[in-house]
Amino acid sequence: MKLGFLFFSLFLLTVSTGCDKSKHRMKVIKDCTGVYLRTQNGRDFNVCNAYLLDDVESGTTVKVTYENLNQCYGIAPQAVCYMQHVFEGNIEITEIY
Repeated sequence: MKLGFLFFSLFLLTVSTGCDKSKHRMKVIKDCTGVYLRTQNGRDFNVCNAYLLDDVESGTTVKVTYENLNQCYGIAPQAVCYMQHVFEGNIEITEIY
């Protein structure tokens, strides 16, 4: 009985820690070209649904899940300034923690 409980507990621990891998700690970067999320290794991703971060200041670290997108859909790009911001790809935030 105790051995079964031990295996069940280990299984739950493994499953609960495995689910956390989809959450990413990223830094919010806002400039005149748009809103980006920066990974811990310095890679920036353009946020297609940036309105979710309207109340978040640039430089703040957030924990999010996201989906990679080929391009942003439904939102027309806005020319805000003449600066270029190089980024790795487009993402859509699915949840903020």
